[in-house]
Amino acid sequence: MKNTFRLLVPTLFVALALSACGGGKPDSLQELLDGLDLVYDPGRVAQVSFTTPDGFNVMVGRYLATGTPEYVDAGFRFDDEALSSVGLRLRVPTLPGGGDSEDKYSLRVNFNYFGGKRFHGIDRVHFANNKNDPSLMRQLLFSLVAQAMDVPAQRASFAWVKADAQVLGLYTMVEIVDRRFMRARYGDKNDAAAGNLYKCESYTNSLGGLVGCPLTWAGNRKSDYFVAKGGTCYDEDGCGLVQKTNEDDPLQNDYADLIDFLDFLNNASEAEFAAGIAERFEVDAFLRYLAVAVALGDNTGYLGFMDNFYLYHRPDTGRFVFIPWDHNKSLGLTRCATAEHATGASPHTPTCSADSRPLVDRILAVDAHRQTYLGYLQELLDTQFSPAAMQARVDELETLIVGLIPQDPNLEYTLAEHQVAISNAEALEKFNLMQYVEERHAYLTNMLEGK
Repeated sequence: MKNTFRLLVPTLFVALALSACGGGKPDSLQELLDGLDLVYDPGRVAQVSFTTPDGFNVMVGRYLATGTPEYVDAGFRFDDEALSSVGLRLRVPTLPGGGDSEDKYSLRVNFNYFGGKRFHGIDRVHFANNKNDPSLMRQLLFSLVAQAMDVPAQRASFAWVKADAQVLGLYTMVEIVDRRFMRARYGDKNDAAAGNLYKCESYTNSLGGLVGCPLTWAGNRKSDYFVAKGGTCYDEDGCGLVQKTNEDDPLQNDYADLIDFLDFLNNASEAEFAAGIAERFEVDAFLRYLAVAVALGDNTGYLGFMDNFYLYHRPDTGRFVFIPWDHNKSLGLTRCATAEHATGASPHTPTCSADSRPLVDRILAVDAHRQTYLGYLQELLDTQFSPAAMQARVDELETLIVGLIPQDPNLEYTLAEHQVAISNAEALEKFNLMQYVEERHAYLTNMLEGK
């Protein structure tokens, strides 16, 4: 009960916090929902352009020289709508001694960074360059399947982007996980969007190994889970489990809620865990994600690198929610390290290493939860992840972008390479898209049938 006070944030304060950056008049929940439908429409390619004060290449040059990406005050156009002032920066890591050169940089837009208005209720948008994905559609495919399975995943859509009349090319716009994300999913009642949000920020240790977020018990101090910037942690906000909301509130930034949850997750007895986990964690949403992750090979996430996810503590229910993030290396682009089958892990042992992952290990040790997860996986195989359904989605997305690929001056792949990458043709190193779908579907079907 010691965290009860932390959840009793006055409604007036929350309303002000939600609207403070919106340029004045608070927006309605419906405006936000309509805006998300407009921006993240997977059935079209939005036309987006920026006007920067000194030129886009100057912005890139500053990053190359300093290694620090900085926001510039830019003009913004989305189809026929325009805003005179938005924050625009390269979405790249902060690096000592200078930044890395890329053919096409991912971008981050913050609509009210310089005091401007939200765009249809939206604060920020991520523009992903898809540099690792020759199909150009893995992020969007994962998003569509996850949403169809009621997983709290980001919306996504395509955009053709220019800056200062310079063509940057084809991007995937991806919804940002922030208060607006929570509000769109959980509404305004009982301060549902005012909780603590924690993001896993992996980093490289002094030996060159990747340090992710296993969610194992490390102690009862904030410093046991959070690493401040310095050493091999270059992120401005720190590494490990990084608090992204309420981080400046001394009543809510001591990690007490997260530590309590991790204590229960790791240290409760089997009986206590089975009886109490559903009161503390949205188990069903996680089981749905787990089925999607196993089928679509989310091997850079919690099952593999133990990275690319958020934990959100809902004030209205008291439960934590698992929110996945960043899926452009799914669907066969990243191998599962210890899997016996080329397409990935067994559905019965779905992680990619022997390292402890208590969210998976302990939840699937409860037979009722294991059976629910396997049921969701079978549902996926029968519907969203069937080869016919996936081929139909690939064909729809390909119709949108095939004519733009030859016009993209910064794309690392030719049209011919892209078309092979979305096919079922055999590839030895990284799976082609439909090759992965067909082989993964066949393997999982056989495993669930006990063959």
